[in-house]
Amino acid sequence: MSLAPENTLPPLRTSSTDDPDVVAEQRADDYTSHLVPTTARVGRWQLTMSFWSLLSAMVWLFYGALAAGLYGTSAALTAIGVSVVTYSLINMLLAGWARRSGLNSTLLSRRMFGVMGASLTALLVAANTTYYAVFESSTLAVAFEHYTPGWDVRVWYAIVALVMLPLMLGGVQTWMARLNGVLLPLYLVGIVVAVVVAAIRFDGGGWLSFQGIVPPEARPMPGWLLSVILYMGIYLTMPTTVDFARFARAEDDRFHKHVTFGWVFYTFLFAANGAAGIFLVRAAIPDRPAAETGVVEAIIATLGAAGLVLIVVSQARINSLNYYQASSNWERLIAGLTGRRLGRIPLVLATTAVVFLLMLTDVFSYLNRALTWQGVFLVSWVGIALTHYALVPEDRARGPEFRALRLPRATWGLAAWVVAAGTGIYCAEGPGVPALLAEGAPAVALVLSVVLYAVVVKARPLVAPAAPDPRLEVEDAAATRAECHRCAKSYIVLEMDREPAAGDAPVCDGCATATLARRR
Repeated sequence: MSLAPENTLPPLRTSSTDDPDVVAEQRADDYTSHLVPTTARVGRWQLTMSFWSLLSAMVWLFYGALAAGLYGTSAALTAIGVSVVTYSLINMLLAGWARRSGLNSTLLSRRMFGVMGASLTALLVAANTTYYAVFESSTLAVAFEHYTPGWDVRVWYAIVALVMLPLMLGGVQTWMARLNGVLLPLYLVGIVVAVVVAAIRFDGGGWLSFQGIVPPEARPMPGWLLSVILYMGIYLTMPTTVDFARFARAEDDRFHKHVTFGWVFYTFLFAANGAAGIFLVRAAIPDRPAAETGVVEAIIATLGAAGLVLIVVSQARINSLNYYQASSNWERLIAGLTGRRLGRIPLVLATTAVVFLLMLTDVFSYLNRALTWQGVFLVSWVGIALTHYALVPEDRARGPEFRALRLPRATWGLAAWVVAAGTGIYCAEGPGVPALLAEGAPAVALVLSVVLYAVVVKARPLVAPAAPDPRLEVEDAAATRAECHRCAKSYIVLEMDREPAAGDAPVCDGCATATLARRR
């Protein structure tokens, strides 16, 4: 039923049920560029098992081993505890926001950065997850090479890419959860067995007392604080939380805030994995500096061929998430900049090709620098998102305005983001920067992003355009669907708008974004 007093507007063609064509299309695409309606939300364990594929990455063991190797075990364990608390609190907030709004990280960013500016969010998430797919796939290839010393490692790069590909095609609404639900117990048991065997086979008694290779006098701040800043480099988990939590049901809110995206998850992710990584490296290869492949070498040295099986399980799980996030965000980026929709499955294939080509380069020589730069941008994104949540209370209930025709292409918030991140990168890379600022670059970027965006919100608040709004034309915009005049498909009215260039005909946000991109 339309509530609009204006009779000159083209009527909304509404329905109370899902469009079958949309349901079929989005079952593969997982609402990559659309709001997730409540009817597409998934059960608590389906969402948990999908997101918890993040749990088994070798990088989490590596970060613990790296922090301990640099600053000592006690400093690393303290930092892990601090990170569990901070990550849990931030992600509980972001998970609730995403669940209420149904928006992915790019759509959630639009009011902060503008329609085109928010594409930078998609670029960062896509690039980061692609790089992590390269990291994880390379470590698996190195593990196989250990048993075939006569083979060129590039052969294993190709085998890993091709064999893993079929497992990377699942989504949150399909079989991603089943794959990871089956493999999760194998991973957890494998890590426990690896630690127990390492304790029996090696002399790891001194792992807790290790002081790190960086002497105290060379540290510009306490080792535990340096380790906390090191863990800030993986704020990628926060936009990832948003991208998954949008599939949560309202009745599962408390469960997801505490278990799926909260303290239970981060206790396993950082505390269990980090402590295991520290112990395995200190026990199995104590004389080797912490390196990207060090954890893999420690697992193989401990378990032999069984360790290889554990690594395969780990990589199948984490790369299902890496490829899912990479393909989804590449699609958002391409759609936002060109107006063309390629579909997530073809982009999984393209991501596989890119990962293989990047593995052929000297990946570990530049991976850390690339992730450092992108990590600073992501830290700044988190700072701005939290500041927006705190200072714009009207956006907390259903999320911020995200419809393309109601927002500018870029905002002053984008400038605040770029300046904060650019300052952080300069602190990390610039010549003559004091050690305190160089080591604390992510923290500098975080503080600056909060301050600059707070100034933007107070000085340049966005004003809603005085244009006809379909949300005001129906009784329940979250439960009513309306047909788009361009694609002839029906989407939730919350994402529908009226297109002035088409006589105020109703248009879905996907088509509105595509039209806007083509008019550049």
